[in-house]
Formats: sequence, C-alpha cells, structure tokens
Amino acid sequence: MISHRLPIILLILVFPHLLFSQKNYFNNSLLLYSSIYSDLKLQSVSSKNDFNSKHNQISYQLTDTLHVKSFELNVMKNQPLHPQWIKAAIVPSALITVGTITVLVKPNFFLSKYAIHDKVIELFPGVNTQIDNYLQFTPLVAVFGLKAAGVKSRSDFLNQVIITAKSELLMNVIVHGMKNWIPSERPSGSMHSMPSGHTAQAFVSATILDMEYRDTSPWISVAGYAVATTTGMYRMINNKHWISDVLIGAGIGIFSTKFVYYTHRYRWGKKSNMVILPAIYKNGGGITFAMIL
Repeated sequence: MISHRLPIILLILVFPHLLFSQKNYFNNSLLLYSSIYSDLKLQSVSSKNDFNSKHNQISYQLTDTLHVKSFELNVMKNQPLHPQWIKAAIVPSALITVGTITVLVKPNFFLSKYAIHDKVIELFPGVNTQIDNYLQFTPLVAVFGLKAAGVKSRSDFLNQVIITAKSELLMNVIVHGMKNWIPSERPSGSMHSMPSGHTAQAFVSATILDMEYRDTSPWISVAGYAVATTTGMYRMINNKHWISDVLIGAGIGIFSTKFVYYTHRYRWGKKSNMVILPAIYKNGGGITFAMIL
C-alpha cells in the first residue's frame, strides 16, 4: 500500500513547480505580445495619416500583422522558462525520490530503509535523547533573533511573520495528510511514521533562514541546514523514523517554504524599521527597543 501511494505523493509535490513555471511563461509571452501589438498598431495609425492611398494603407496593415506574428514566434521560442522554479524543485524532488526508493527496494538490499536503519542503530546503540524536539525550531528562532538584532535580511518583520505562517500551514497540511493517508509503522512499533514531522519542521526553519540571510552570509545557511540534518539523524537514532520518513520530510519542508517565498507578494514593504537589543544597566539589565519613523 505504501509503495503504491508514494509515487503519487511525489507527483503531487513536484507538479506545482512545473505548473507555475509554465503559467508564468505563457503569461509573460502574452503580455509581451500585447505590448508589441499595441506599439505597432500605433505606428500603423501614424503611417496611415501620411498616405492617402487606400492601397498603401492595406499594404502597411498587412506588413504590420506579419511582423507581429513573426516577432511573437521568435520571442516565444527564446523566452526562458523561469529557472528559479526549476532550480527550486531540484532538491526537494531529489530527496523525495531517494526516500521513495528506500521504500520500494527489497528489504535485504543495502539501500532499503530497513538495512539503513539497522546500520544507524548499530552505530548509535541505546541512544535516547529529546534534543531533536528543540533542534527543529532552532533555525527559526535564529531568523527572528537576527532580525531583532538588526541584521540585514530579505523581508521586513510583518512579511516575515506572514511567510512563516504560510510555510508552516502548508507543511503541516502535507505532513498530516500523508500521515493519515499512508498507513506506515514506525521502527518502534507505533503508527503514523511517514513522513517525519520533526524533520519537515526543521527544514522549514532552515530554508526560511537560508532565504532570508543567504546574501548576508552563506555560513548562516550552512548552519541552519546542518541543524536540520542533525534533527533528521536523531529521529532515526532515537528509533522514531526510517530514512525514508526523514528524506521525504526534508523534501516537504524545503518545498513548502520555497513555494511560499516564490508566490508571496510583499504588500507592506521590505525594509525593517524596528530593532530590539539587550541592554545592561548599572543596577540590572533589560531590552532596548528602537523604531525609525
């Protein structure tokens, strides 16, 4: 049952990227065509006023029409297919595909989720920690901490809250929908294993951190994804999830966040005018709040 439903999940998660790529492509082509046609139409009207011959008017109209159609075909042929959508789909698609492969192969094969899990437990025997419950939110805490400290980021505070809320909502809808639709057993014996919600949350947090601060310092992005990867590892070490759950959860987390970023409209500006910093006084400490009006 699981092996039949996972490929369907893969198609559902990848399809929106392709849909938006094609939609943007044809919308841009249509807008460009309309602009070209309007300009040439104005030129044609101006030309008509300079010629009194009806024969010349018909010739110019025919020439303009042929020119528009020829230019439209050339533009549509050379128009790029919005590589940001294609690039954004590569990593989550790869993670979900590899996670699905670990489910579909035979149990005794070295890429099987069972074989991989046995190796993980062999390397980390008897480990039982709650650190993954906190690591999943660490990159998200860093996002708002850096923003409060005034570090340059992509979005202002209000847009950041809205983007985070939409990313969390989309991720949770996908994760809980799959948990209810795919009857999968955890390594520990309980149900609702596919996918890993902790890992999905960790990669939502890490991807938001990456999207906001990648231009400030690439090491911020590296640190965020390192924490998210550690969260996924601990889900397996703690005997809570298979490798398939973790990989697919990571793909869902990245997909949800990038989908929101590429569809979000910044209606409240992109510059933050608020700074919150810790303050130390003679008799104690506190928080300093400043806002540029």
